[in-house]
Amino acid sequence: MTISMDDKKSNWEKDFSNLKDTIMQDGAIDNKTKKLLALASAVAVGCDECVSHHKNFARNAGLKDSEIEEAILVASLVRLGSGLRHVDQKEK
Repeated sequence: MTISMDDKKSNWEKDFSNLKDTIMQDGAIDNKTKKLLALASAVAVGCDECVSHHKNFARNAGLKDSEIEEAILVASLVRLGSGLRHVDQKEK
């Protein structure tokens, strides 16, 4: 039996969705906080499409725009700080 690329993609998408659903459930960290963490992570890695999706997920979970904006600002500091380490470093 041969499995088509569409079948493999479909299986991968289902597996990823199941993993996401499991991780994003309330646990030691509640779901709303996890949504802010996901948004902040997307900002920190610079994935524009991910940021857009995670902003929508956060809004749909009932997070306020002020909470979303603050998470983005914190993540922006992380991204900026990681780049600043290259300022004024002498080549070895």
